Formats: sequence, C-alpha cells, structure tokens
Amino acid sequence: MMEAGTLERLNAELEEEQERLRYLRGLFQGESMPDKLDDALHMESVRFAGTLADRSARRLSALRRLALGGAGEERFCEDCGEPIPLSRILAAPECVCCRRCQAVREGDPAALAELED
Repeated sequence: MMEAGTLERLNAELEEEQERLRYLRGLFQGESMPDKLDDALHMESVRFAGTLADRSARRLSALRRLALGGAGEERFCEDCGEPIPLSRILAAPECVCCRRCQAVREGDPAALAELED
C-alpha cells in the first residue's frame, strides 16, 4: 500500500504532466506563416513539440500505472538485479535500472563519482 504522502506527490505529478501534455499538444495548431523561413522554423518547432509530447505521454502513462497500484510492487534493476528505490521510480517512472547502472549505461563518470560519495 502506498503512503499518503507518496500518493499525494504522485497525484500532483500526474496533474503536472497532464497540463504539460495539453500545452504541448496546443503547439500543434497549424498556422500559415508569411515567409518560407518562418514557416520552416514553425514546422521544426512543431516537430520538437511533438517529440516532447510523446515523451510526456509515456511519462503520464507510467505515472498512471504507478497510481493504479504499481508503486506497491518492488521493481528490480535489469542490470544488477537490486531493488530500485521507490524515490527513483517516482522521479523516473519508466526507469528499468538503478541510478548506478543508469550512470554506467550512459557512461557518466560524474554521476558515478557522486554515487560513490
């Protein structure tokens, strides 16, 4: 069972992500630009907003799964097999590995050094 504070935080993140997705989808409105360069820039912005909207939709889906009871289930790192802390799952609901293994995957020596301390 999820603690009240954790559930409250999860619901707040759900609302924030839903608002972000609504905003990003609003950027898809087609506008005709008077200049071809302006039009190209607008289309590039729309493509970028689409990428962000896709990412936001995936995060929203993962947060919803957590809200429906997935946060009570222990999740294990794909690389080392250790349990992934709930705080990491709430911060990155789609994560499949612990912070240390993610830093190794990304080749991030600064993150590894921070975890060592």
